[in-house]
Amino acid sequence: MMESENEALQKLEAELRTVRARAGAFRETLTALGPGADEGATLTVSRRLQDKLKREQASLEELEAGIVDARGRVSAFEEALRLFPKEGEEVELRPGSQLADVRRVVKEKGVAMTLAEILTAIGKSPDDVKVRNSLRGSLAKYAQDGRVFTKEEAPDTFGLIEFRSDTANKG
Repeated sequence: MMESENEALQKLEAELRTVRARAGAFRETLTALGPGADEGATLTVSRRLQDKLKREQASLEELEAGIVDARGRVSAFEEALRLFPKEGEEVELRPGSQLADVRRVVKEKGVAMTLAEILTAIGKSPDDVKVRNSLRGSLAKYAQDGRVFTKEEAPDTFGLIEFRSDTANKG
């Protein structure tokens, strides 16, 4: 999509240059006709040139608006592309977030961990019901969506997709 937008933008910019050149030539011709353009055939030519110049100026405005729109679309596509992770970059989790910490400790251990083990490893009390339930809900949602974490068959046990076993996320 972005490639086609860039091509459209280049086409609009080329067309804009052409229209600017044509408008400039019409303007120069009108100037060259000078004040003597008020007589007969020169008056007719002068009016036609003025009409053509007006049309070129309208085209200029339309093209400039189209270029602004195309640049906006290209900018949006570039911004959208930056949202995708770079190759080898961690996916899904904001650095420094609690879930990023959970991912790090589970990955370091190399196997699925119980919620109590995870809480202890990230420096939280496994007895804090609010923190425990919040983390359980977040991990379960990620696992349900098939993102980053898996819910293992053992109660309150979570692993990483990269550790996925045949029994993970069933049920």
